[in-house]
Amino acid sequence: MKWFLAFDLGAESGRGVLATYADGRLSLSELGRFVTNRGDEDLGADSVRRWDFERIWSEVSGILQAAGPVDGVGVDSWGVDFGLLDSHGRLMEAPVQYRDESHTRAMEDALETVSRESIWEATGIQFLPFNTVYQLLARYWRSPKMLEQAKHLLMIPDLLHNRLTGGHSRCVERTNASTTQLLNPLTHRWNHAILDALGLPSQFLGEIVEAGGRIGETDGGVPVYAPATHDTGSAVVAVPGDAGRSWAFLSSGTWSLLGVERPSPLITPDALRQGFSNEAGVAGTTRLLSNIMGLWLVQECRRSLKKAGHDYTYEELSALAEAAPEGGPVIDASSTDFLAPPDMPEAIRAACVWTGQPAPDGAGPLIRCCLESLALAYRRKLAALEILQGRRFEVLHIVGGGSRNRLLNQWTADACGIPVVAGPAEATAAGNALAQMVAAGVISGWEAARDVSRHSFDVETFEPDPLAASRWEDLATKSQ
Repeated sequence: MKWFLAFDLGAESGRGVLATYADGRLSLSELGRFVTNRGDEDLGADSVRRWDFERIWSEVSGILQAAGPVDGVGVDSWGVDFGLLDSHGRLMEAPVQYRDESHTRAMEDALETVSRESIWEATGIQFLPFNTVYQLLARYWRSPKMLEQAKHLLMIPDLLHNRLTGGHSRCVERTNASTTQLLNPLTHRWNHAILDALGLPSQFLGEIVEAGGRIGETDGGVPVYAPATHDTGSAVVAVPGDAGRSWAFLSSGTWSLLGVERPSPLITPDALRQGFSNEAGVAGTTRLLSNIMGLWLVQECRRSLKKAGHDYTYEELSALAEAAPEGGPVIDASSTDFLAPPDMPEAIRAACVWTGQPAPDGAGPLIRCCLESLALAYRRKLAALEILQGRRFEVLHIVGGGSRNRLLNQWTADACGIPVVAGPAEATAAGNALAQMVAAGVISGWEAARDVSRHSFDVETFEPDPLAASRWEDLATKSQ
């Protein structure tokens, strides 16, 4: 029996998960969990919001040591954020968080220099202020010499792979590279011309590798494998989709990413207008998806309520939301207005007032507003995706930690009018481990990996309630 250690880092927490494969089933066991984002504590002395990478690395290395003998290790995380290494392989500064305010101005400035259409045609990636290309521009404004002297740009998982291999691995895995808005989705090579047009150096853009390969080993001889290092890419590997049914996926966590797996990118004016991205998947596939604010809305409301003395669990918040009166306000859960407001409840209330709706009063109405707004966002994006694909979907697979929210699952089924299959909640860690097993030859390939996922985890199906259809039609009209 072989054991593989999957590190899955989210924007709120990270964990190490031990995985093994036997009798056609994947088994997972969490070895350790740690906080990745401590909120206001991560605001540095220079007023730039950064990740405490050294602390994250300490947590990862500690879990690896405690795990004992394993046959492989790999890391996945959120996309777009990166670190720069100098010519000696040293990290030049702590990585900046994607929610730092400087990125919005950088995107605005970049799009005055290079047209949206040309960037879209070159990358096929949705325009979001935290995309790596705009982070690089903001970084250049602060410290041009740093970018000029940088030798390697590595995404967060690649930085950890670099540390795991004692500095030897200096490659970027393609699924995460695609989130930079600097990758050509057809050639799978860097678009140096975009940085050239912005007056930025690009010598730090290095080797790109595919998911499912060995990229080095630890000092102790443990193979280090590249999974789909973008967490959504790993989650999609483990979606238990049936090839005989037309399905879409929703990776639900801090972010919600709704999309479909395609054999090739779709770079059309309609896809751009509808806010979709062509992110790289495993085995040459494309994940045509759209970013929605996700359970970040609820997480930040919970944080604010806790500061005010109300320490609710997520289960308690869902119960309060379900008990709150129907017909409350809704917001645009795709809006970047909610990316990093100082106080999420106040931002939600202000948005409601701005659109002529009553502001939600109390925890229950506030969380109901968040969850119903998410369900409506899923409804809109799924409808747009069906038009882009030219077909109806028979089922929506919700994977990730958000798949545990049974209330949101049911409201999503009701709002979208199709069955929702929820689970596995551990899809990202499972996909990470499955990729390592494919790389090690334990599992024969990517199709076999999805079959393993389908037979390894319990899922729950939520059927749409036909009696709720009119209520969601009314809410959809209100949100327009």
